[in-house]
Amino acid sequence: MKTKKATKTNAKSRIIFFAIVLTYNLLLGLYLKDFFVLSPMLMTLYLLSALPTLFFVLKIRSTPMRAIVYILLIFVLGMSAVSFVCCRRFLTIMTMLEMVVMLMHLALSNNNSGKDKLQTKIYVLTVSVLIVVTLLFSYNFVFKPEVPYLNNGGATLWDTQTEELADEICSDCDTDEEKVKAIYEWMIHNFEYDYGYTPMVQYFNVHQTIETRKGICYDFSHLFAALCRSQNIPCYVVDGDKRNNAQYHHTWNRVYFDGSWWNIDVTFDIVQTKKQEQLYWFRKIINPYAQDKEYQITKIY
Repeated sequence: MKTKKATKTNAKSRIIFFAIVLTYNLLLGLYLKDFFVLSPMLMTLYLLSALPTLFFVLKIRSTPMRAIVYILLIFVLGMSAVSFVCCRRFLTIMTMLEMVVMLMHLALSNNNSGKDKLQTKIYVLTVSVLIVVTLLFSYNFVFKPEVPYLNNGGATLWDTQTEELADEICSDCDTDEEKVKAIYEWMIHNFEYDYGYTPMVQYFNVHQTIETRKGICYDFSHLFAALCRSQNIPCYVVDGDKRNNAQYHHTWNRVYFDGSWWNIDVTFDIVQTKKQEQLYWFRKIINPYAQDKEYQITKIY
């Protein structure tokens, strides 16, 4: 009698837990749907959040099957942590939190050993294969992007609305050079530096930057890259520390047009435009990985 009652309680708690995480992932998917169209990387990171949810549809009894689930949840947790460090996307933090909750639920749920049906084993292994494939895709997107200077979904992320804005800005342009300079002119005359912004965790939010028309160097550099890349114009974001002051961090761009790579500091020129002082403008460089006289480069992406 007690065993049947306990079994029903465990089944009910499992269904409630599955319903909660499923709802969470559906809402997250609706929020991110505009980005999925243009960002296969973001879709992959989202799948890392959603796929492990499928493990909780059935009761997994056997120790080997439960071990597989544990291992895969830990791998997803680890990949999410690495993605956050490399891409600075809050989606990965949410995935990490979800994996922690799933691991806790799995540990606290009734884990009495027993035999699983053949259908359960096939189901667990199928879901496991899907997660492993997604992990491999995630690894390639984060560590081995084919064209990082055109990539959408890492630290630089944009959606269809951003692409439409870029199309509007560049509507009268014929060449890449004209497009780059139109984007540059639009930004230096429509944005202002946010001196009061001190983020604990720095990441680029394309909607927030465009709506507020404010930001810091990190925001402006990634917006410039997003607008250029959406027009299929190669553009890198560069992080660096000032050579005479390692505590001073800065972010700028390197963009390709007219057969050459160019240094461009949109943030500096936004400030200089407001002061009506001399601009940095575009400065030709040998290649996108060339050293900088003023800054020690820490990352190009």
